[in-house]
Amino acid sequence: MSDGTAAGEARGGAPTGRLFRSLRADGDAASGAVPALSLDQAVGLKTVTLGDKEFGAAAPVPILEPVPIVTPSPAEDTFLDDPVADAAVAVAGTTYVGGRRGAHAAPGIRASGVWLVVIGVTVLVAFADVTVVGAVNWITGVALLAASIYGALMVRRDDWPIAVIAPPLAMFLAVITAGQLTLGPISDFLVNETLMILITLGNNVLSVFGATVVAFVIVLVRRSRWS
Repeated sequence: MSDGTAAGEARGGAPTGRLFRSLRADGDAASGAVPALSLDQAVGLKTVTLGDKEFGAAAPVPILEPVPIVTPSPAEDTFLDDPVADAAVAVAGTTYVGGRRGAHAAPGIRASGVWLVVIGVTVLVAFADVTVVGAVNWITGVALLAASIYGALMVRRDDWPIAVIAPPLAMFLAVITAGQLTLGPISDFLVNETLMILITLGNNVLSVFGATVVAFVIVLVRRSRWS
């Protein structure tokens, strides 16, 4: 639609007797003319332009480049368990999906690592203790204490209860495995087994209690620093 004025015509070319103008027409004749389209109608019709390209034009939508998503390989996944590696990756600004970063990015070892260290060390030393001394003795208790301290110091924040549960369970497993080597001639297996477990656990109760208390205290101190 041009910006000049023109005589309006009905369908078929018949004159209407009224003068119509475009929205932006000016001059003496335009002041008395009727707008052919309202502003709302002009904006709504795709075939109508308003002349000035900047008038009423929609703001351009910026095109954002997608953020690269990196899935770590098994080797990288193990690497990210290291607190030092976590810090290095954080500085680099890489975002990992499905790896150890995010909810599981807290420093320390996982629950499975605590179980492996505390139970594994205690049971292995118990077998050596039985082989050398002939019983699950104080040597196993010292190993339990050392492993429990390590587990409490290194456990992740969300897995801290495992560090407290692991010591008594580790000693129990050591007794029912390595303790079998201390059984004499079996006349009544159930009675001998029960007596062996009770006596061995009784002889090591101080080691179990001490390791559990020390692990609990360490975890409490670490939790106060976490909060």
